[in-house]
Amino acid sequence: MEFDQTGPPAAGADLVWLEAPSNPFLTMPDLEAAAAHPGRVVVDSTAATPVYLRPLEHGADYVVHSATKYLGGHHDLLLGAVVCRDADSAARLREFRGRTGIVATPDSAWLLLRSLKTLRPRLERQTETASDLAARLQRLDAVETVRYPGFGGLLSFDVRGDARRVETSLNLIANATSLGGVDTVLESRSRWEGGRVPDNLLRLSVGLEDADELWSDLEQAIANA
Repeated sequence: MEFDQTGPPAAGADLVWLEAPSNPFLTMPDLEAAAAHPGRVVVDSTAATPVYLRPLEHGADYVVHSATKYLGGHHDLLLGAVVCRDADSAARLREFRGRTGIVATPDSAWLLLRSLKTLRPRLERQTETASDLAARLQRLDAVETVRYPGFGGLLSFDVRGDARRVETSLNLIANATSLGGVDTVLESRSRWEGGRVPDNLLRLSVGLEDADELWSDLEQAIANA
């Protein structure tokens, strides 16, 4: 069952699955309310990364990361990670992984180890730029709503026009689905998520480019909407 993750989970749930922050609305869950629930709590912390949030310290039982995104950070690997609160759960998952063969390839593991060395400086730079862009977007009359949790490189906003035209008017920013890498990407999420998100919602994953250059591209693309 789905629920507004900013409030307490449903009483009858055996497993509570949260996103911190959610994608693409960037809301933060009530982790304390979830931890007080009798069910197991799983937190997808892909967008926050361990730099900004460690859900096990807030009562979660499991933390999952799409390591393809910020942990990898270079658009060149496919990996996932599960972090467990207790050793027994970790052992059970490790046994399941071994029996089913879902193990990481050596080259992907090497690329991830390389990327983790620069995780904090990448996230700090992406946060600085994303905060700047979010503030500029809020001042545009052509933008209805800006969603940004105050950290990380992911934000979303609603335009007063055709989101698809914004996508196709970009020059520097790529129109692509992924997120968390060194290159900035933007896309309209309604194409993939249907009525769950507004038609005019655009998700922006900020990379490491110059903030003024990104803003110049965004501003002209929004003007074309």
